[in-house]
Amino acid sequence: MNNELKERKQAMLMYHVQHFSKAEICRRLKRSRPWLDRWLDRYNPGDVENSLQDHSSGPRVSRSAWSTQVRQQVIAMRKSRNLEEQWRYAFLGAEAIHLELKALGNPEVPPARTIHRWFVAAGLVEHSEKQSTQRNPKLIPIPTADAVNRVQQLDLKGPIYLEGSPAKYYLAVLRDRFSHRCAIQVLDNREAQNIVAFLVDSWRWMGLADYLQLDNALEFRGSNRYPRSFGKMVRVALDLQVEALFNPPGEPWRNGGVEWFNGFLDGRLLKVKFNDLQAFRAEAQVCQQTCNQTHRLAAHNGLTPNELAAQAMLRYLPKDYQRHLSKHLPQDHGFASFVRLVRKSGRITLGAGDRFLVDPNLAYQYVLARVDLAQSVVRIVYHDQVLHTYDYSPDTVDAWAGTEGSDQDTVDDEVLKVQIAM
Repeated sequence: MNNELKERKQAMLMYHVQHFSKAEICRRLKRSRPWLDRWLDRYNPGDVENSLQDHSSGPRVSRSAWSTQVRQQVIAMRKSRNLEEQWRYAFLGAEAIHLELKALGNPEVPPARTIHRWFVAAGLVEHSEKQSTQRNPKLIPIPTADAVNRVQQLDLKGPIYLEGSPAKYYLAVLRDRFSHRCAIQVLDNREAQNIVAFLVDSWRWMGLADYLQLDNALEFRGSNRYPRSFGKMVRVALDLQVEALFNPPGEPWRNGGVEWFNGFLDGRLLKVKFNDLQAFRAEAQVCQQTCNQTHRLAAHNGLTPNELAAQAMLRYLPKDYQRHLSKHLPQDHGFASFVRLVRKSGRITLGAGDRFLVDPNLAYQYVLARVDLAQSVVRIVYHDQVLHTYDYSPDTVDAWAGTEGSDQDTVDDEVLKVQIAM
């Protein structure tokens, strides 16, 4: 007999046989009044042992809350997405099935965790999904994607080869971090003018971003020989009041949303075998349309990217916009930003060899270097505080977007830029 049951019996003896008061019983046993009242109510003189035992907190009758029919439905939905070509770009997970049932007004909508258990039991998934671990817990000054088109991410995937052809092709991918709306296009080279054409075409229907987040590839940033002379893509962004935001070099996961989507394309679009470029481009458009129209977002009450964008106030290009075709777009207004990791020396590098002193005490912390092109200055910001303001006068020779320069065109690491304000 455990001690708990002994005390319950002792309490019944003291009350019913020895006639102690409730207050005295609680004092002697060091128990609360609600505890004593509960066991006095449960006590049955004809069945002492059972009446003083703990009662199960579970339901008295075990039954499934969901019909066999809905279980069979969700299993069939998952299997069809694995086998049928029309579901090539559909989400397969339990959350996606749950949201689809909800959107269709199905009489029974089991929660995602229940659907996932059914998938495991049916052998359709091997194990539970693992939560992703943060690769770098340090604070990084990237704007929060709290609205449609607040932050769009751009990436170029490739080279990609078609069957029987040595030609290189690339997937240009633009994705909104908030709505997950995407634009996809197949390019036959990675030249800046083709990327600019893709961006402008995408912005005509997706709407313009506040920030365009991207890596430091030369076709995005511009010339290494003239690091302060931005390439055509940045100049078009500046012309349209879109702020280019360059990730820290060598950290592709900072474009996490578009990098995840690239993995999705690897497993779906790029699994298809194409014999010619036309078929590849047509299928990329099918993929784009399907993702935007059918991928339901749990974080937004099951809305698709297109449905979410339809509710937002978006900023679009002028209808007659053609300035991206100009050979000489100025870079005399607007902002471009660089997220950089401070080196042990306390310095950061923006373009090739374009170095600025921050603070050795901030070594291995991230800062934001925001270039104000109207004033020709760059402000170094840490935790929303401007630490330094440096001169950012344009290069003597204003290189144009097609000039890529050389990775070896650097300046002495010990040469600091002229500090004009603190």
